[in-house]
Amino acid sequence: MKPTRRVSAWLQHLAMAAGGFLLAYLFIAFVVLPDDIALGDITIPGVVGLTQADAQRRLSGLGLKVSLGESRFSADAPKSTVLAQNPPAGSVVAPGTTISLDVSAGQQRATIPALVGLASEDAERELKKAGLQLGQLQEQPSDSARGLVLGSNPSDGQVVPLGTRVDLIVSAGPAQLTMPDVVGQDFESAAALLAQLGLVTAPPDHDPDSTLPRGAVVSQSPAAGASVAAGTTITLRVAGTP
Repeated sequence: MKPTRRVSAWLQHLAMAAGGFLLAYLFIAFVVLPDDIALGDITIPGVVGLTQADAQRRLSGLGLKVSLGESRFSADAPKSTVLAQNPPAGSVVAPGTTISLDVSAGQQRATIPALVGLASEDAERELKKAGLQLGQLQEQPSDSARGLVLGSNPSDGQVVPLGTRVDLIVSAGPAQLTMPDVVGQDFESAAALLAQLGLVTAPPDHDPDSTLPRGAVVSQSPAAGASVAAGTTITLRVAGTP
């Protein structure tokens, strides 16, 4: 074969190879790949749940940029944990695209307020104001008035996660009491006073012959001045009929 003919054949082969390559490229670009995906695009991985540092390292390694989105409190995710990403995982983007990451600021904290000496109802209000919840109430005998807070768990001043339940120890009143004189009071007032002291009032007996106003306490048992244990049941006799 003459040199001129060999060159011509070589050029023909070269043209055929170039044409084949072009056809293969067009097939991949327009048939194999979707229309909205270009060669070199990146599928974003899921980074929610990773630490901010690990997420940045992974995205940067793929040729993506990272920006810090919202930083917010989370009851479950430790501080610096990725809570959300935008665009979401699975999105296909061009190299250099910026991915926004929302990151946990950790648990919101609250300080246990001073509760000792408060009535249990007031203590509960203070806990709510601090973003805390009332836990269990435990009574124990004390010289303090019945219902006053003697202590809390956790104790005041401690810093705890928001929403923590705080148990209260409240006074059940003295173990031994001196029976007050409630004769002459109306039954409801006398019963309320006895309950405040930690005593129990039985259903009233009635005295239809009493000259006192209807419903007034005519007599009591035990008598005023007697020493009684907390929780003792007190019987009151009231004027009038049932």
